[in-house]
Amino acid sequence: MEISGTWENQNGSVLTIGPVEDGSFEGTFVSTKGRAAQGRAYPVRGVANGELLAFSVDFRDGDDNLHSICSFSGRLRDGVLHTVWVVAREFEDAEQTKPTEPWNTFLTNADYFERRD
Repeated sequence: MEISGTWENQNGSVLTIGPVEDGSFEGTFVSTKGRAAQGRAYPVRGVANGELLAFSVDFRDGDDNLHSICSFSGRLRDGVLHTVWVVAREFEDAEQTKPTEPWNTFLTNADYFERRD
């Protein structure tokens, strides 16, 4: 199945997946939720194996570091990319003054993405 292209989840966040070469791909993720800067494309690295894929988003770029990463695992089925995700974050607050404790470092949920292009 072809996963390269642009995908949008139920919240309006956009995942762009580049060409898959030997099961690996790179891309970008633009989030509309959480503390991610609106309209900023964060780097994505991932792997694909048949209908299955996994990728991570590093929420830092040259201008900003949110001190968080997100890993997604998913399956492309019937044209919909179904995923579960886990965010690991270093700070509880947007000002990055209150470090997380081990028990509240992680947030998890599920998203689905549909092809935009």
